Amino acid sequence: MSDTPGSSEKTDSQTLRRWFAVGAVVVVLWAVWLVLKPMRMPIAWAAVVAFLLYPLQQRLTRALGGRRSAAAGILTALTPIAIFGPLTLIGIAFAQQIAGITTALQQKPDLFDLAQWLDPALHPRIAQIAAWASQRFDIDLSQLPQLLHEGAQEWAGTLARSSGALFLNTAGMLLRFFLMLFVLFFVLRDGSLWFGRVAELLPLTGEKREALFTRLGKVLRAVVYGCGLTALLQGALVSIGFAIAGLSGPIVFGVLACVLALLPFGGAAVIWVPGVLYLLATGSIGWAIFLLAWGAVVSTSDNFIRPVIISRYTPVPTLLVFLGVIGGVSAFGLLGFIAGPVILVLATELLRYTEGSIGK
Repeated sequence: MSDTPGSSEKTDSQTLRRWFAVGAVVVVLWAVWLVLKPMRMPIAWAAVVAFLLYPLQQRLTRALGGRRSAAAGILTALTPIAIFGPLTLIGIAFAQQIAGITTALQQKPDLFDLAQWLDPALHPRIAQIAAWASQRFDIDLSQLPQLLHEGAQEWAGTLARSSGALFLNTAGMLLRFFLMLFVLFFVLRDGSLWFGRVAELLPLTGEKREALFTRLGKVLRAVVYGCGLTALLQGALVSIGFAIAGLSGPIVFGVLACVLALLPFGGAAVIWVPGVLYLLATGSIGWAIFLLAWGAVVSTSDNFIRPVIISRYTPVPTLLVFLGVIGGVSAFGLLGFIAGPVILVLATELLRYTEGSIGK
């Protein structure tokens, strides 16, 4: 029996309304993205910080008799103190030691005299290595000082020309930070409610949805604490090693090692290896051997420390962390250290859900 004209028109009308609703939702989501796009980084950082502070928010809310706004306000006010307090102390020491390093370098003008370093009478081994490198790779090391001088002049000129842009970028960073704090308050206060409403939209059963979000939460904490605490510890070890070896600016090089330890390649070795070479060049053979052994411990410590920290939360495949950090930093900047691995783990977990391997 064929459909009547009335029922056919009703079906066509329902289909048209359905497609109109889908189109309206797409347009609205696109418009929302255009509005939030300039603020996407502060919002994303606020979400990450709020997630990490959520256990404290719960405890403080209970201690304050259920007043979520008061708890969120206290945590939001303490966040800049917790961030800028240690950074200010480290920054002061960093600036003082930078001044000390500059003074020490000015008192040793021969340190960068390449001709003396290549003099066979003064440094026969370095001269032999330089001669071998020149023959092997067709490199004229005698032109290196001129190239370095020209490069330094060009870099100084670029820095001078971009001083205004540097000021604007600094002001923009401060503005984005305070915008992040503003968003952080509301995410701490109402984030769990928003998250629950969004989670209900996922086409998953309640049990699977809970398992997925629990897994992602563990992954986020594992990546943040595993990579962050490992980098902090390696930076502290480099500072201690430089201080014991008597090198100038241990805090300066410790901070640089902490930053570089976040990178998949090189890491803290980019800092302590030149320190070993400097000690060898200045004749401090014993301290050079000490720093070499100390640096080897520092660079291999992440193979032990990071898995221990991560295993407290959940096992995360090393390949996903590696690829996530590289691709995440390229796509999202500093936030990519966190977002990259979490996105890859989310993709693998969703794949496992579609295969029905979770929640059975």
